[in-house]
Amino acid sequence: MRLLSSQPFSPAASVRIRRNPSAVGGSLASGRPGLGFLMSNLTVRLTSPAGRSRIVLPSSATLADLQTEVKTRCGVEPSSQQLSLDRAGTQVISGQATQLLTQLGIVNGTEVHLNNREASIAGQVLTKVPVSVEPEEPVAKASAPAPSASASSSSAAAAPSAGPSAGGAEGKKADPKFETFDAFLRKRQYDVLALPGNQKYVTGQIKRGGMMKIPPSVSIKQQPYRHVDTLSIINVPEMENFIGYWNGVLLENAMQRTGFMYGYYLEDKNYDEGTRAIMEGIYEPSQEMVGEIAEPLADDQEMARVNRIAEALGLECIGWVFTSLPLEDDLLLSPEEVLRCARLQNEHSTDAHFTRYVLSKFVTCAVRPDPANNGAPSVNPFMVSEQACAMLRDGILSSAPSERRACLVREAKADELIPDFVVEGRSDKKIATDFFIVRVNDTAPKKHQRMFTHADFPRENRPTHPQRREDLKKYFSKIPKSEASWSRFADFHLLLYIAKEIDVDTAVAIAECVRDRKDLPEGVTMMFNELTQ
Repeated sequence: MRLLSSQPFSPAASVRIRRNPSAVGGSLASGRPGLGFLMSNLTVRLTSPAGRSRIVLPSSATLADLQTEVKTRCGVEPSSQQLSLDRAGTQVISGQATQLLTQLGIVNGTEVHLNNREASIAGQVLTKVPVSVEPEEPVAKASAPAPSASASSSSAAAAPSAGPSAGGAEGKKADPKFETFDAFLRKRQYDVLALPGNQKYVTGQIKRGGMMKIPPSVSIKQQPYRHVDTLSIINVPEMENFIGYWNGVLLENAMQRTGFMYGYYLEDKNYDEGTRAIMEGIYEPSQEMVGEIAEPLADDQEMARVNRIAEALGLECIGWVFTSLPLEDDLLLSPEEVLRCARLQNEHSTDAHFTRYVLSKFVTCAVRPDPANNGAPSVNPFMVSEQACAMLRDGILSSAPSERRACLVREAKADELIPDFVVEGRSDKKIATDFFIVRVNDTAPKKHQRMFTHADFPRENRPTHPQRREDLKKYFSKIPKSEASWSRFADFHLLLYIAKEIDVDTAVAIAECVRDRKDLPEGVTMMFNELTQ
């Protein structure tokens, strides 16, 4: 999924904000792919009454080039543009149209102010890039017996008796890499004992003068099934607002953002017994920067209240979304991200499946600038394999800052034996992250009916835009009073604000009305009429 924006991400800006160039693949002089062109770019941060934008120009750009870009983004003719280096407009930018920007004091990272009030910036648009999957040849139904229940865990989990399209219902899509979980189980006669989630990665102890039990080796293979086949971003304005705040406010200060996605699960009729996760809202918890990533605070007191409102709406936490700078060498997830995904999937696991097999449907959504698309943010959903979750659960899997492409098997303690982990036929303590990644499809339907009819109330826990009581008046002043009472309150962040600042029970009652599409009690309506007068 790709976000087309008037504020494209500049790779040059990413180098400017990093203090250690080696962290993104070595020095600029090393000539590594993806970094050699950075010295030829000049990034200008444009600020206007309509908002902010980032302009990337060649280092040889002239004043005319800048004025052309300003016209494209803000709609102001070059002859009418009032450009300056300061907000007050005292340091006016003037010169010949052919004069180089560097001669005018505009260098990489300079903030330029456009003081024309008629300036306007086009809003961001979230679009879905279709992914074509070539249909496989139909496979004849086999009369061979089902796989034996005594098969080893590695071979049983990674090598089903037939390809992904075998055994599927007619008319359903066949993913070339992953089967749906229930279709996979059907071939195994619903035997779950040998699946990775039921394995224990135990270590052994070295006993001098006695017999030792050596832990069995473990084969690392990609997971052939997945628990969620598609993530549908039904509330597109919600995702746009999240990405827009990061791209337009935080990114220039090298800050990232994370949030928890709330929604529900449906059957995905495109796949044989498939599962679709529906995203309706994003809760942005209190968070802080830890290194280069945003981490929610461990003692977030609001989560219980958020979950109660979500439950009244008929929603649950279906995953998390995070932003980051582009990864080098075409990585999908970094080792640290794999471990975070595994930890969150373990925390949001359940045995509600009819086999009582403990599994997770918690989806990870990574938002990164796409250099191939002029730096426009792209949305990519993933999960990690149950083998990664089990290895993290048992304290086997780790990461190190020096290793950017692989997760690590931790070092053994004194007198401890750790199993050998076999990767592509040989024992290896480094496991490439690709072995643990499970891709999830993503969609943004053109026609959809989302639960929340509005997505305008200020978001919670944004340090640059704190919520205030007058936000209630501004919000309701923009909504026609003729609109149904439940619809006027159908904003996820408005409900969270009411629960925090007014009363949880009142917010729950309103949330139930939004869920059921029924009018609010008269007393509640009167109370908010008084608050917003």
